[in-house]
Amino acid sequence: MKSHYKHDLPEELREQLDQYTVDVPPIPFKQNKSDRLADFLATPVQNPIENHSMTPGLLLKIQLGPIVVTIALSAGFLFIL
Repeated sequence: MKSHYKHDLPEELREQLDQYTVDVPPIPFKQNKSDRLADFLATPVQNPIENHSMTPGLLLKIQLGPIVVTIALSAGFLFIL
């Protein structure tokens, strides 16, 4: 691969650089649909609870939340009937 800026380099450095050649393999820039789908499915997902600390108060709210909602709905149905 030749440099476009050879006139900027000193002659000695240009001669040393011309001794080396580099073979660059072709790199495909486009992926087929199955590779893109596999990359999407294999991407690790961040745990949303990891950022929040699990305190005893939070655990109590998680456990009592469904119970409170069930009691509230039952009481609402009883008042409607």
